[in-house]
Amino acid sequence: MSTKPLRVGIAGCGNIAGPYARTMQGYPQIELAGATDVFPERARALTADYGGRAYATLEEMLADPAIDLVVNLTIHHAHPAVITQCLEAGKHVHSEKPLAMTYADAKGLVDLAAARGLRLSCSPITFMGEAQQTAWKAIRSGELGKVRVVYCEVNWGRIESWHPNPGPFYEVGALFDVGVYPLTLVTTFLAPARRVTAYG
Repeated sequence: MSTKPLRVGIAGCGNIAGPYARTMQGYPQIELAGATDVFPERARALTADYGGRAYATLEEMLADPAIDLVVNLTIHHAHPAVITQCLEAGKHVHSEKPLAMTYADAKGLVDLAAARGLRLSCSPITFMGEAQQTAWKAIRSGELGKVRVVYCEVNWGRIESWHPNPGPFYEVGALFDVGVYPLTLVTTFLAPARRVTAYG
């Protein structure tokens, strides 16, 4: 097993990039090696604060063999194109949600990663939490019996009252931006849905 840290490049240096970079500093197995953004000053600011190299373009970062994995923090609708570029460049990818805006695009990304022998993951990873793992264990062991109904609700208040940049939320809507948290738990715990019914 390698003792070298995984060298990470961040693509997209908006509001969430700082928390990602700060979190990486707490893990010696991970090193922020660089960042890029369509606004180069953002990448320069992030790397000035957290280390690594500021790349002028995504292509420049992907061409650097020092980058092992790309964390994709770009805007929602850019995710499939950015992830495709990263995978085609031979980089592992972790993406912020959503992986893609359509099932076909998401499946294409999963298939491409598999064909290239690369890892592809996507937020949210809330199922990794202690409470969630405890619940999942109780479901798997049969301790809870047969699960027949799951109710999920997300109440965060009006996003424009607390988020520094709510624009992307409005671009994709509540399901893709916040509904994914409970949906990820449900599909992780109970397997993929076979049928979906919606009402409003």
